[in-house]
Amino acid sequence: MNMNIFENNAAAIAEACRKALEQVLGTDLHTQLTPAGQRGYDFDLLLGTKPALRLAVEAKARIATRNQARQIIFQLRRHTGDKIGGMVFADWIPEPAAEEFREAGVFFADAQGNAFIKKPPQILVDIRGRKPERPQKAEPGRLIEPGGLKVIHYLLTQPEAAGTPLRAIAQGAGVALGTAHAVRGELRRAQWLLPAAGGKARFGNLKGLIELFVRGYTLKLRPACVIGRYRHKKNAPQEILDGLTQRLAGMEGHWAVTGGLAAREMTHYLEPDAVTLFVDDHARTALEKEPLLRDETGGNVTLLRLPDPAFLAAQPQAPWPLATPLLVYAELLQDGGQRELEAAEMIYERFLEAHVPRGK
Repeated sequence: MNMNIFENNAAAIAEACRKALEQVLGTDLHTQLTPAGQRGYDFDLLLGTKPALRLAVEAKARIATRNQARQIIFQLRRHTGDKIGGMVFADWIPEPAAEEFREAGVFFADAQGNAFIKKPPQILVDIRGRKPERPQKAEPGRLIEPGGLKVIHYLLTQPEAAGTPLRAIAQGAGVALGTAHAVRGELRRAQWLLPAAGGKARFGNLKGLIELFVRGYTLKLRPACVIGRYRHKKNAPQEILDGLTQRLAGMEGHWAVTGGLAAREMTHYLEPDAVTLFVDDHARTALEKEPLLRDETGGNVTLLRLPDPAFLAAQPQAPWPLATPLLVYAELLQDGGQRELEAAEMIYERFLEAHVPRGK
C-alpha cells in the first residue's frame, strides 16, 4: 500500500487514539502500535493483557455514516478472518456508526475517549457519549460533492480512463470540464491518483477511494437522486419489475435496476422484498402511468433519478439494464440488512476489487 496524505494522517490519528485508549485502560496495561505493511489494513495493535490481545486496526480521519462503518467492517473481516480481531481508530465515531461496530463485534476507540472492547476475561470497555468540543467541519473540496462523486464513479467503473485526456473524463462522467479538472486535481494532490508508465495514471489507495465513494453516495449523491418511494399494487418484486419493464419497453430514455434485485442477478444469492430503479426523465414519465402510490415509509418501489447514462452497467447481466456494480454495492450498504451485506461482499470481491487494477 502506498503511503499517501491520507495514510500519513492515519498514523497521527492512530497514535492519538492509542493514547486515549491507554488513558481508559490505565498505564499499567502496555499498548504497542506498528504499521501493518501489506496485510490489507493499517496497523497492528498489541494489548498487554494476559494472554496478549492482537488487533488489526483501520485508522480513519472521518467516519460519517452507517454505510461507511459497514464498509470498514467488511474490509476488516476480509483481511483478518477469524484469527485476529478488528479495531477502528478515528478522530470521532458518531453513535450510529458505533452501533454498527458493536453489533458486528468490531472494537473501536476514538480521540474523544469513546471506546468499545469486549474480550472476556481479558478486558471489557464500553464508553459512550463523548463528542468533540467543536462540530466537525464540512469536508473541503469537491470529491464528496455530487459532481466529484460522478467523476470518481466513472474512474472506478472505467479504470482505463484514469489516464485519458480531461475532456474525455468530463464527457464520460457527465460533468462540466471545469468540474472534471478540479476533481482530478484533488485526486492527484491527495494521491488517490498516481502517475503510471506511459503518461497514464493508476489508483493509489483503491480501498480508501471506494470507501470515499460509499460515504459520499450516502451523504450527497443518493439524497440528490431520490425521487420518492411508492407502493405498487403487486407485492412480489419480480412481478412488480415485470410490470415496470413492460411499461418502459420501447421508450427512448434510460433506466437501470439497482439494489437487491440487481444483486440477485449478479450473485444468485439475494431475494429482495422491494424494487429500486434509477430512471431518467423519459423513464419517469413512462412510469407515471403505472399504479404507483406515494408511500415513504412502507413502499416497495424506490425511484432514483439517473444522473447520467454512465450509471448503467456496460454489460447487462439480466433481461433488463443494471446499474454499475459500484452503485449496486453502495445501495446494498444503504439497505443494511444481513443478506444485503453478504451480497455486497460478493459483489465487492467479484466485480469491484478484481476489475479495478491499481496499475504500475
